[in-house]
Amino acid sequence: MTTAFFEARGFRFRLDREGAEVSEEPARPVQASIEPDEAGLGGDEPLAELLGRRLSALLGAPVSDEEGIFDLAIERDGAVVAAVQLSCGEDDEDVLELLGERAPSVQVRALVEALVEALRGPG
Repeated sequence: MTTAFFEARGFRFRLDREGAEVSEEPARPVQASIEPDEAGLGGDEPLAELLGRRLSALLGAPVSDEEGIFDLAIERDGAVVAAVQLSCGEDDEDVLELLGERAPSVQVRALVEALVEALRGPG
């Protein structure tokens, strides 16, 4: 089990290998699209590879998925506030999709902004 994580805007992101559940009920859906350029993932290489490398750098441990699908648990103040899947779009690879569920006290926009900030990195 990895304990690696990264933080942005008060959220802690970690790989979810245990099927994390949102700690606050009732869980609400998360469905958002992120443009790769917005997240600093533009380029000629396949998006799945770019995303895997960026997450590996953020987590300090190698992670990869041929299809670019990563399960993340997102915590705030020690509680799981969202359980999501970050993936490359199914129909084409020019968009990132964030799907899952969140606590009612957390807005989708806040999750997306924190994730984009982390993926972009410093600068």
